[in-house]
Amino acid sequence: MGSKAKIFIDTNILLDWLLPQRGHRQESEEVLSLARKGHFKTLISTQSILDAAFSARKGGVDYPTFENILNGLRSFVEITAIDWLDLSWATEHYTGDLEDDAQYASAYNACCDYFITRDKALFSHNAPDNPMTVLTPEDFIASMTSDD
Repeated sequence: MGSKAKIFIDTNILLDWLLPQRGHRQESEEVLSLARKGHFKTLISTQSILDAAFSARKGGVDYPTFENILNGLRSFVEITAIDWLDLSWATEHYTGDLEDDAQYASAYNACCDYFITRDKALFSHNAPDNPMTVLTPEDFIASMTSDD
């Protein structure tokens, strides 16, 4: 995987990192640490940021702390929007969660190479003719290691 690879971080990865009680923080932290170091271009949707803000508040993270986290992400993460094209695709390729399918469509339309998630339903989008691969953080990290 070259330094030009584009990855999309799904909401669940961001939440695993923000809320240690969810589990999987180490793997999510590793992906975000590599992103922070510029190993690839990293994208996340506005929907993920808003969902993370809501969940962080419910999980006990106060707003000033979340604002600091958001400012830190701003230095290495590009924000994508979910538009009507993404929503239309998501309704046609519904896997059981419209929000996840819309996130996937947004990443696909942003020409991402990898979609990093723990949502098993999204793995159904992996296909030989699909240029974007859905991976868990563990599999993504392993693929980076194997390319070195």
